[in-house]
Amino acid sequence: MLFIKHTTEHYKAYLMSWAVLTGVMVLGGGFLVYMIEAPMDTGLQTALFGAIFFLAGTMFTSTIFADYGDNKKAAALLTLPATTFEKFLVGWLFSYLIFAIVFTATFYAILAILLSVQHIPNMHHEVINVFDGQLVVVFVLFTFLHSIAILGSIFFKKLHFIKTAFCFFISVSVATLANTAFLEMLFGRRLRASVPFANVDFRDDTGFNRVTGTYTTELLVTALLLLVAIIFWVTTYYKLKEKQV
Repeated sequence: MLFIKHTTEHYKAYLMSWAVLTGVMVLGGGFLVYMIEAPMDTGLQTALFGAIFFLAGTMFTSTIFADYGDNKKAAALLTLPATTFEKFLVGWLFSYLIFAIVFTATFYAILAILLSVQHIPNMHHEVINVFDGQLVVVFVLFTFLHSIAILGSIFFKKLHFIKTAFCFFISVSVATLANTAFLEMLFGRRLRASVPFANVDFRDDTGFNRVTGTYTTELLVTALLLLVAIIFWVTTYYKLKEKQV
């Protein structure tokens, strides 16, 4: 009943947001197809999918609990005869599961149309696979970013996306500086700025060098990101429960 109520009250805004996002992807994709005289390879498709997915997803998620920051709307929401978990679950379903499904379906539909329009003789268009390893990484990163955005949506009262993004980029910058300083001390040489758990790049007499992790390391990093996402989701639930009390 809560899911139906939320859908009834917000479906117009959600449909309008979807229409705007679709229009942006059609116009932007059409411009790329017109400008690029070669087939759109899977690397570019994955990059576009990830960039739009992250930006649109976090912007949408940051508004899912925004009404709790408005005193007039918050009173009605908090007095609804539903449990805190049900309220959290409805917001999570719309901002994570439903958004991911709708976005992926829309992206593939637009991509199919654009690739059919871009007719290049004797050229075969390859389309990214949603179950491919690269896209799995994209969905893992979205899970991590979603957990941060949904926590910011309940934590801040106004300007949720801007404040959450500011805190996120400040945290990443500090972590990158600390990680780079630690690695420079470990390697005993100057290194490029290195994000935690990413590759380490440096130059020496032999040229450019890159230190990468093993497959097991990548699995551990993926598991760590998912664990942090779960922790943030749980924190969001208890923050919502705190408002309920």
